[in-house]
Amino acid sequence: MQDANARFPRTARILILRQFLWGAAFYGTYVLLTKYFLFELNYSEADTIMMLGAFGAVGPVFSAVGGFVADRYIGSFRAVYIGYTTYTIGFFLLGIGASQLNIPMSIFAIALIGYSRGLSATCPTVLFGNSYSATNRESFQQGLTINYSINNLGSFLSQYLFPFLVAYLAYQGNFFISSFLMMLTLVLFFTFRKELVEAGNDLDKRPVSMKVWAGFIVGSAIMLRLVYWIFANLDAGKYLLYALGVLVILYFIYEITKATIVYRYKMCCVLIMIFIFMVFYFYYGQMLTSMNIYAINLMGDQLLGFIPIRPESNVAFNPLWCFVLGGPAIYIYGWMDRKGYSPTIPTKFAAAFGFTAIAFALLGLSTGFVGENGKISADWILWVNFFQSFAELIVGALGAGFIFEMVPRYLSAFSMGLRAVALSLSGILAAVISTKIALPKDQVLTQEIIENVYTNYFYTLAVFAFLMVFVTLALSKVIAKLIRKGEELEKLETEKELATNH
Repeated sequence: MQDANARFPRTARILILRQFLWGAAFYGTYVLLTKYFLFELNYSEADTIMMLGAFGAVGPVFSAVGGFVADRYIGSFRAVYIGYTTYTIGFFLLGIGASQLNIPMSIFAIALIGYSRGLSATCPTVLFGNSYSATNRESFQQGLTINYSINNLGSFLSQYLFPFLVAYLAYQGNFFISSFLMMLTLVLFFTFRKELVEAGNDLDKRPVSMKVWAGFIVGSAIMLRLVYWIFANLDAGKYLLYALGVLVILYFIYEITKATIVYRYKMCCVLIMIFIFMVFYFYYGQMLTSMNIYAINLMGDQLLGFIPIRPESNVAFNPLWCFVLGGPAIYIYGWMDRKGYSPTIPTKFAAAFGFTAIAFALLGLSTGFVGENGKISADWILWVNFFQSFAELIVGALGAGFIFEMVPRYLSAFSMGLRAVALSLSGILAAVISTKIALPKDQVLTQEIIENVYTNYFYTLAVFAFLMVFVTLALSKVIAKLIRKGEELEKLETEKELATNH
């Protein structure tokens, strides 16, 4: 592309706008699902936690499959376009299901959304990366951070506003808004399809055979049926998610054995990073399960003493802080580069675990400050999210960039899916463990119950995060050695080729 060496190529700007629309649509719906299942569909706390955990996990675990299909059969641009069309239909059907309080239709709608996420989640990063030239990787990393911040702006606005709009539009009205936002992304993709196809892989630039389309349709039907079964049978469904995640990781190990010796070292680094991802995103999963239920049960409705807020909007604090801190994070990285200090991505993960430990220690501490109204101040949850969001911002976008740089291009979309699998496995594990603090319906919360259920749980998580700081620092040294060895071998191969040519 003509501006591939620019700081923000035109295609990258288009994809950043897409990220805003998607973030608003997806997370605006996400924020309403807890109360929708708890109070509208009359699910128990434990079943609601599992439903939300599965909803967060299904898309990422299937995204490795979606990435594989995009890499090998239909192309990255087509995968996104088809996925976003299905998103639009899924949100619309969820609105119809909510208007009728129809559980099967609601489950089918979120199954469609899960399928859409699985098919399309990895490919925008591939399109984004390909919009930059091979010599413009620093701008690519910066672009990923901006893209991540814009996603958080869209999700914050919808997560804060949608719960208030329920009073005027009911749940179905908000779900219809999400459908409309996804429709806007389709218009955007149709308008700029030439630029986006150019940023896709080779398959996007040539027609797909009828045989491949037939296989894709059959495979999609099977995948959608599996996703629906997982949501309808949560107790057994989680084991299917575990199995799929393990299979994806095993396939990646198989690809390591086939790769060139240089990429073997780099891909082994990715495998170590997947473990670190899984532990870190376990804590991210807590934000949408245990922390969310805790806030819905105990958070007050005033922020800083004067800003009205719904308890379910506590999840909006995360994207708010991620958006606010995005600029300072870029400045800090730039300052460190000028000073000649550039910490590795695993080292940044170690720092992130330190902030996570502080966040969950604060969360445990907050349980001792229940007011006379039986609520804690929303300010506690705000500052808990400050530390956890800063941790997420340190690693959220950079992890994707690390994997993108460490794998062969023919595995780029699949490898983005591998990262998502880590998120998925940790998310469903977070949901399973979070059910330990689920309370019966209409349970009266006394200080004794709060301490026994919530305090011990959050402090335990804080201690484990603190230990992970040291584990990650040790692993970062291993990763650095592997990368150095791979680079040495790559240099030797280059010198041999040059000598042969001469």
